[in-house]
Amino acid sequence: PLPLFIFIGDFCSRPISHGRDGVQQLIGHFQNLANLIGEFPRLAQEGRFVFVPGPKDPGAGNTLPRAPLASKFTSYLASKVPHAMFATNPCRLRFYAQEIVIFRDDILKKMQRHCIFPPRSGDREMDITEHLVATVLDQGHLCPLPLTSRPIHWKYDHALRLYPHPTMVVLADHTEPYNWKYQDCLAIKIGRASCRERV
Repeated sequence: PLPLFIFIGDFCSRPISHGRDGVQQLIGHFQNLANLIGEFPRLAQEGRFVFVPGPKDPGAGNTLPRAPLASKFTSYLASKVPHAMFATNPCRLRFYAQEIVIFRDDILKKMQRHCIFPPRSGDREMDITEHLVATVLDQGHLCPLPLTSRPIHWKYDHALRLYPHPTMVVLADHTEPYNWKYQDCLAIKIGRASCRERV
């Protein structure tokens, strides 16, 4: 089987303006991506592509969960790549018996603002990312913060819950890559793609 490609926003290095130029710029980026994928016909027809929006991508405010990217931006890509899926943020993928949760937000920075004591485990100081993973999984929620810090659509709060624990959680924020196994869940932060910097 062909691989699954997961694209996690922000899809522009700078937030786009809501004017006509900004919208056309993002539409053009997705058209360029569709043309690039189209250079590999088998991949374009059979490959699976998932697009998860980031906090600076266009959408309805700064509330979680975020809706998928609007079809205004992605219709050309969807017409050229039949198995392109435009997901919410966070999104859940099921692979046989495994559940993978993908969440794009700068959650570590927000959690640090609300931290009262430095993270410790017994006599040793914990790595801040290890503490983040433990907090998120122990709370059973992707964003255990006050509503003043990160507004949540209460009707869709269940989309942020992590109970029972999934097989893997991808916390995509601006930290260095990490990989922690906590209880029965693998939590990772993947590296940042260098080509994204040129957009």
